Amino acid sequence: MRRPPHSLTSSERQVRAGFLAGDLVDLSAAAASVRAAALADLLSRPVDRAAHPRAALRLRGATVTGPLDVAHAVVAVPVEFQDCTFDAPVDVSGADLVDLHLVRCRLPALQARLATVRGDVSCAASEVGGALDLRDTRVGGDLDLSEARLHNPGGNALAAARLTVGGSLRGYGLHAAGELWLGGAQIGGNLLLDGATLTNPDGRAIGADRLCVGGNLRAGGGFTADGDLLLIHSEIGGQVRFVDAGVRSPDRWALHLGGTTAGSLWMCFRTPPDGRVRLSGLKVDTLFDDPRVWPERLDLVGCTYRLLIPRTFDDGADDPGHLATVDVRQRLDWLRRSPDGYAPQPYEQLASAYRAAGQDTEARRVLLEQHRRRRATQHWPGRLAGYLLDALVGYGYRTWLAALWLLACWVLGTLAFTVWPPDARTPADSPDWNPALYALDLLLPIIDLGHDSAWHATGSTQYVAATLIIMGWVLTTAVVASLSRLLNR
Repeated sequence: MRRPPHSLTSSERQVRAGFLAGDLVDLSAAAASVRAAALADLLSRPVDRAAHPRAALRLRGATVTGPLDVAHAVVAVPVEFQDCTFDAPVDVSGADLVDLHLVRCRLPALQARLATVRGDVSCAASEVGGALDLRDTRVGGDLDLSEARLHNPGGNALAAARLTVGGSLRGYGLHAAGELWLGGAQIGGNLLLDGATLTNPDGRAIGADRLCVGGNLRAGGGFTADGDLLLIHSEIGGQVRFVDAGVRSPDRWALHLGGTTAGSLWMCFRTPPDGRVRLSGLKVDTLFDDPRVWPERLDLVGCTYRLLIPRTFDDGADDPGHLATVDVRQRLDWLRRSPDGYAPQPYEQLASAYRAAGQDTEARRVLLEQHRRRRATQHWPGRLAGYLLDALVGYGYRTWLAALWLLACWVLGTLAFTVWPPDARTPADSPDWNPALYALDLLLPIIDLGHDSAWHATGSTQYVAATLIIMGWVLTTAVVASLSRLLNR
């Protein structure tokens, strides 16, 4: 902390006079300057709160010269600057403050690492030319960065790793050139970035691994991010909401929510994300998405959800939207967007969601497609067996095909035995010859119609009979399985 000046200017005396009364001192008309050392001396001195209960530093329209340094000090009064210009950084690192308001101010940087603020911190509508350093800072109330302009391209526009905010972090209309670093931050309320513009095209627009938000994370209302959005292994108590949002990070992560847990996720972007979207390991109760803006590259391995609800929004709207119609073919295309190829879990998860919604037919269609995708990854013996299973019973999900195959085998067997009838085993005791009943007796296992034992196929018809017996066992088993599943439902 710098030594206080030996003498005060008229403006500084005016500030000191208003300090104990807690009055707002407006120097904007005079365009006066105040030395930071004089303010630091004022803030670091003990104040008799019983004698001066309203004591506060409230200053408007001043130019503060020199670095305002109250690092590690105990500042027992509220601090509020409005429309002020600082020609050097403000340093409150490790300080203990009541609250800190820098509204519509201009300053090169704010250093507040390890500070403790019992109330609110506001940099609303302020312009910060360097890093806004809030690493390991504790804010008891809200942190307001609405309409602020943070300018540190290629670096941390907001360095807030391990930040603790008891209330909400508001960034409505925030403009940030550089990274918002929120790794390990804990926000008791909401993280609100509606209308924010984040620009860091060569790196991370948001780096927020292990972020913890008690309420909602909202990035809508025209939110735009040019750079990676990394929210890896985060915990969001409410919604993660991207509605009317534009995100781009070509060849990198437009959005990475791997391992994140949230109540719900809204992926209703303004335009399709330009870059890869990763939801691997994401756990949500409800996933809302807009089929018009599905990402071209989407990772869903390990993503779990109970409900999958498509919604569409009007341009610029931030309302609940309208239910959209997405059929199972479109959802299968949604699954195929993985740049890493086939994985079974996304298909099983989608089928589970369909079952939960009572759409068993769609669930079976998804599981059938899963087997077909898997078949494409196998060597030729597996693919050959797969094609056979698909044609006969649809991998067990189209068992009605088995009934058609049984009917076809019965007709072909009847025709074959009409042309080449078998010999009677005991002509005196044999029933009247009936090729249809003989073919049916061969096809139906266990059931004995009395014709298979009475007639004996010879020559080439032996192969026909053997084929009917084998097909009967295979196809009848599939039909019984289908009926059992139907009765269970």
